[in-house]
Amino acid sequence: MERDPSTAPSQTASTPTTQKGKRGDTLRYTGFVAGDAYQDPHKTQAGPFYGQQALVFSRLLSYESMTTGKLAPDLAVGMPEQPDAQTLIFHINPEIQNLGIDLPMQAWMKIRQLEISRAIPGEDERVYVQHCAQQDARRVQVLESCDYSAVRWFFSMSRDLNDLPQVELPQGVEVHPAMPSEYHKVWERANEAFSEHWGFVEPREEDYQVWREGRWFQPMLWQVAWDGSEPVGQVENFIDSVENEKLGRLRGYTEGISVLKPYRGKGIARALIARSLRMLKELNMQEAALTVDSGNASGALGLYENMGYRTYRTLVEWRKPLPR
Repeated sequence: MERDPSTAPSQTASTPTTQKGKRGDTLRYTGFVAGDAYQDPHKTQAGPFYGQQALVFSRLLSYESMTTGKLAPDLAVGMPEQPDAQTLIFHINPEIQNLGIDLPMQAWMKIRQLEISRAIPGEDERVYVQHCAQQDARRVQVLESCDYSAVRWFFSMSRDLNDLPQVELPQGVEVHPAMPSEYHKVWERANEAFSEHWGFVEPREEDYQVWREGRWFQPMLWQVAWDGSEPVGQVENFIDSVENEKLGRLRGYTEGISVLKPYRGKGIARALIARSLRMLKELNMQEAALTVDSGNASGALGLYENMGYRTYRTLVEWRKPLPR
């Protein structure tokens, strides 16, 4: 990428401008050049931690020459996505490797997580958590060098939407949509069902709000089983259209699969997954996917394999203690 030297960013021509926002917004301090006629998105400085997107993205771009305005190859392929208030997704250019971005990113995440932790009351044990594909040798090496330990393995699974199973619900249990007034109850029952699972952390009310505001919150796609007025099982399906467009595929996710303990072993999860698969096919999706804990004690892995899912990737969870 070449620019005319007369419009190249320089310290003398730049007039800093501040975009104001509230906590949680993207807050960026952007330099303008050539009499404010040209905004240079690559000249970004880190503001407070409120501006976490800018803080990280500014580390992902650099100039080979400030004189000619020639950019080094971008490490990021676009601005970060923020599907909910607690998640940032960075798409690093796969053609760029070993340019030293790993450790600065690790340092930033460590500081950011510590800031978040210190703002949350309580004396409970806290840890840094990261995930990576088991076959990603470079990232494994980075995490080991940062004193992380591998603690758990998860399987990413998928299946096509041909030859779908037909499974009936047990007597006395029916499926109908959750109304907005019932979303909180559905969320509570899901947490109750997952409370015995490894790594479960009691959620806060703020987590419910984050969940509701995220782009993966798509209650119109859920399959929820009810016993009277109580939700006893669910599959929180969603379609990530942003991801599908970027990757050129038609995938739906059958995630958040849970059944309350007294109702397990009755075929409810199997029936809800079967309904979910048929629904995704009717929406013109071509495949369904999910992730499962390899050590899940409820036998979820066997259920998903029986429903036609196959593992295509193994993810590793890494942890290290977070100082108080």
